[in-house]
Amino acid sequence: MESEIEVTLEVGTIGNFKWTDANTADLIVWRVSNSHLFTGKRNTALRAFEQFVQEKDLEGKVTPSWVKKKWENLRQKYKDIKSLSLLGGDPSTSPWKWYAVMDQALSGEIITTHSILSSPSSASTHFVSPVLVSSSAQEAPPIKRRKEHYLLEALQELERRQDERERREAEREDERERRAAEREEERERRAAEREEEREKQAQERERRREQEMLARQERWERELLLREEKREKEYREREERRDRESASREDRLFKLLETFVAKK
Repeated sequence: MESEIEVTLEVGTIGNFKWTDANTADLIVWRVSNSHLFTGKRNTALRAFEQFVQEKDLEGKVTPSWVKKKWENLRQKYKDIKSLSLLGGDPSTSPWKWYAVMDQALSGEIITTHSILSSPSSASTHFVSPVLVSSSAQEAPPIKRRKEHYLLEALQELERRQDERERREAEREDERERRAAEREEERERRAAEREEEREKQAQERERRREQEMLARQERWERELLLREEKREKEYREREERRDRESASREDRLFKLLETFVAKK
């Protein structure tokens, strides 16, 4: 009995942008095809996902760090489901629709976005309905049914934890962006205050220079006036001294004349 295939949009809301299955398929194919960009060096992954955002015309819709976290969540969820094989389960029966695609991608098989999204035959391979119960499973022994039930609950718990991690990561990303915006506003405010303070100091220096120039001008004028007064005073004193000396000479001359006349 063929199970119905239920394909739903995987929505990641970034502002008004909706992240869809097509975006997820593009991300998986691009990441596998460009594995050479991920050298493990610092910031190489972020720069590579920045290239993905540019190539897929997603600038202004999602950030490279958000895409990087999206890929990490896909890979982590795949690893979580894969680890269930250690418990004796079959990861290929996982209700997570991206398991088969991620299994092919991480195992090195070549896949394309078109083969993931547009081929009805491949859809049954890549997207598994949330609950698949075959007639053989219905007739399985109670122990096997309990085991399958336990695995299904474990998968659902992994799904819930993954959703919770993505929600918390989104909240942390929002908080980081909010804090970054606040820090930027604080830097701009402090820069404006420093600029205002520099202008105020420049105006104060200009005012002090003008006051000093006026003070020097007034001092120079006073000194000039004092010098002029001193020169005039010295001139008057010289004139008075010459007048006194001239009068004294005239007096002596008159006395000499009187004495000469008296002897005659």
